[in-house]
Amino acid sequence: MDFLQAVFIGIVHGITVFLPVSSSGHTSLIGSLWNINGAEGLFFEVLLHVAALIAVLFAFWKDVTKIAAEIILICMDVITNIEIFIENKRSGADKRYQKISGTNYRKLTLLLIVSAVPMAIIGFLSRRLVEIAFGSLLPLAVGMMISVILLLVMDYIAKGDKIPKDMTYDNAIWLGICQGISVFPGISRTGICLSVCLLCGLNRKVAVKFTFLMSIPAICGALILEMGHLGDLAMTGRMFASYFCGALAAGITGFFLIRYLAKYLQKARFRGFAAYSFLLGVAAIVYNFLR
Repeated sequence: MDFLQAVFIGIVHGITVFLPVSSSGHTSLIGSLWNINGAEGLFFEVLLHVAALIAVLFAFWKDVTKIAAEIILICMDVITNIEIFIENKRSGADKRYQKISGTNYRKLTLLLIVSAVPMAIIGFLSRRLVEIAFGSLLPLAVGMMISVILLLVMDYIAKGDKIPKDMTYDNAIWLGICQGISVFPGISRTGICLSVCLLCGLNRKVAVKFTFLMSIPAICGALILEMGHLGDLAMTGRMFASYFCGALAAGITGFFLIRYLAKYLQKARFRGFAAYSFLLGVAAIVYNFLR
């Protein structure tokens, strides 16, 4: 992969990773056209994930810092409740426990933690199957068709008015399951998570923010899994420079677009994305049989 190819893929990834279309589908399809595969392609994918993670962290820095603070407070409250439980059992007292879920941000934090559990389990257990699926364009096309259905459904979901405090932990589990499924090629993580958020009755603005915040543990999980498969990578200085510039292009593109895209998705119709994903899926099928 040369410098211009890496930068082009980086820009495409920086745009599509925050849209309800499959970013992995785009990078896989472009990689197939340019014969980019193997450990080098995997290393570049890791760098693209790092760039996307940095873009999300910077764009939602205030939310991330508040959530990090809430995680610390939750841990402290859990420890306090354990101490109260032991003391109540030992002395027969009836001390009241600390309320774990009190504020809206506290509930948001707990929902993110709960959703990350099934996502991590599915991602870990399905990693081998995902590797096999990425070896062909047909699974990619199937994933895109699934995304098409989800995108079409989103346009007909009634507008909700829930905020995180109104959500149940069952909702978070389903969100985690769907986010875990999105590791399969062609399925848009943003699309599937956003559709489930809307089905749960979340306000569109809250659903978009929640979807983007859920991407943080998802990207971290993908990084861990992919870095474990890099093995012995023969990398020249020129190749590393090209990949680094491509990842930098992805991060800069994502950083400048993510806020705009978050506002756009709050009011957007998804039929156009569905049509685009359908055409891309058809293109993947045709190319798979012609190459």
